[in-house]
Formats: sequence, C-alpha cells, structure tokens
Amino acid sequence: MNSENAILTQVALTMAPRLNNALYTPLFQQCGGIAGFFQETDANIEVLFRENNLTNIQPERSRWLKMAEQELKVMEKHHIQTCGIEDPNYPRLLKFCADAPLVLFYKGTLENTDAKNIAIVGTRKATELGKKRVDTFLREIAGMGYRPNVISGLAYGIDIAAHSACIHYTLKAQAVLGHGLHMIYPASHKNIAEKIVEQGGTLLSEFPTCAQILPTNFLQRNRIVAGMSEAVLVAESPVKGGAMATARQALSYSREVMAIPGRPEDTNSAGCNLLIKQNIAALVENVADILKILNWAPLPTSPYQTSLDLFPESDDETLLKETLTRTGEQNIDQLHQLTRIPVHDLSVLLLKMELEGVVMQLPGKCYALI
Repeated sequence: MNSENAILTQVALTMAPRLNNALYTPLFQQCGGIAGFFQETDANIEVLFRENNLTNIQPERSRWLKMAEQELKVMEKHHIQTCGIEDPNYPRLLKFCADAPLVLFYKGTLENTDAKNIAIVGTRKATELGKKRVDTFLREIAGMGYRPNVISGLAYGIDIAAHSACIHYTLKAQAVLGHGLHMIYPASHKNIAEKIVEQGGTLLSEFPTCAQILPTNFLQRNRIVAGMSEAVLVAESPVKGGAMATARQALSYSREVMAIPGRPEDTNSAGCNLLIKQNIAALVENVADILKILNWAPLPTSPYQTSLDLFPESDDETLLKETLTRTGEQNIDQLHQLTRIPVHDLSVLLLKMELEGVVMQLPGKCYALI
C-alpha cells in the first residue's frame, strides 16, 4: 500500500474515536496493521470485533474511508499531518502508554530527540503570581542551557503562561489540543499557537477536524499531556480541575509529579498542597528542586555557565564565596544585603554553585559553603 493510502486509512481510523486507542492494538495486529483492518472481509471483521469485545461498535469501514477522504482535503488546506504509533517520530514516551492514541494529528515539527520532556499544567484562573513563577522557572532553565520540550494544553491561565514563556526564551513548546487542528480554542491564543509552530514546536491532537467539540475532549487530551512527559509540574490548581486529573494520570504512568505549594488559605493552591500532602507530588520551590527530582545533570558547557566562567559574573561568585567564608550560613535575603547582588542573579548563581558542589542548601533556604 502506498503512502497516500496509508495516510487515508490512518485518518479513517480516527473517524471511529474509540478504536483510535492502543488498547485495541491486538485487533489491528490480527489484521496485519491499520491498513489491513480496512482490507479485511466483512465476515472476518465481525468475528474480530466479537473476539475483542467490540460488539457495541458497528464496523462502518466504507463510511469511515469516505469521511477520511473529505478530512484529507481539510487537512491539506490547513497543513495538518498524521503520525501513527509505529512512526519513528511518534512521541517516544507516549508510545508506551496502554491507552495512547494509535494516530495523532499534528502541525509544526514532530521529531524524536534526546531532549527532556516536562509538562507544566494548572488552573485556567491562574493568579499573576502563579504565571510569574512559571515564567521564572522557564527563564532560569533556559538560562542554564537546558532545552526541554515543554508540554501543555494552550488553555487560559498556567497553560498559556508556559507556552508564552517558551516563545520568549526560545524553548520548544508542544501544545496538546482537545479539538481538530483547523482551529484554535480559545481563539485569543491563535497568535501564540502560530508562534509555537514558527519556532519549531508542535500542535497535537487525536481529533480530526470533523470531530464534535465536547467538554470531555479536554479531559481526554490530558492523558496525552501526561503520557508525553517524563514529569508533570502542577504550578497552581484548586482541588478539582484538569491539572489534578493530569497529575493523577501521570502517576498512573509512573511519571514524576511535582507541585508548587501555596498558602493554606489560597484555594488556587489547594490542589497543589493536596498532591504534596498525599505524597503524589514532590514539593518544588525553585529550579534546583526540579533539577534534583528529575536528575538532570549539570551542563558545564551551557551558554549561561560559560558566561559565568569567562565574564564579570565570576566576580560575583568570588564575592559570594568570600562572604559565606566570612559569615557562615546565610539565607538569600541576607546574602543580597551583604553582597548587593540582585536577588534573581543571586538565585541563579547559588543554583550553579550548588550543582557544581561549591555550596549546599540548608533548611530555611539558607546556604553554606561545602
């Protein structure tokens, strides 16, 4: 079967949403693949459906193929491509999830690399503080030379804060949508979506353009966000919401779950606090926590660290070492008062020194020389 027909049968499979699921891989293996499924006789398909407990789905393969032909025209117009689970560019971690989609639609660049994958999720009603924390984390990660794929859902609040920060700090963003890729919801995020693609990122969905847009779609896509990631960071969330569902889904996939804690009286942080309390999520206060939890090795040749070694910033490091030698254990505010190094620069510098084994962080956010 040529590549055009292979794409046609992949798209046809998505016309039967329940079948577009790795749980039914045995069915397609019995047919010799997705293309084989559409070539089997009606009698054989009826038998296979019964054997795979699919008696509540009517096999309408001819209709699905006709729908796929129309879908391909829309896809061509909107530059949408497909990727099957056997494709080498299919998201490498998602591939091993039992309920992964057998076929994904995408726009932009989809390729498997050795890059780290981290999802950042949270409430649509994010506070300015929550969005600022996301921006700070990604700025510091990028500044240290790490180039992770940052995955989220393009929704209001924390999602769009993560995607916007990726664009600003030239990190690769991957947005998983709960609808066909011929449109963007919410429409106000269309500009960000276009920039994600322009910067080498990806828009992903398991839904064809003709699929009905339902609230359950957005919960369903959360498993893709969790499955694509080696870790999920819940930046801000109430007790109920999509971010909490994503965190629990990530736990079921044996992924790392992290959460930023908040004040007990802050309902927008109640979900994060609960995840930490239930030992579902590791507590994260800064980038150093993320690097330790994920065991991301220091990057001695990263642009940020090179600039510290070769340019005037090394004077700040010398000053910091002299101050800690003279005064002993100090917290970051005390170090700022003693050295007059800006707090943000001081935070990044302490993280670099901690990763290099020069200083250690003590309880109460205090630091001391090793």
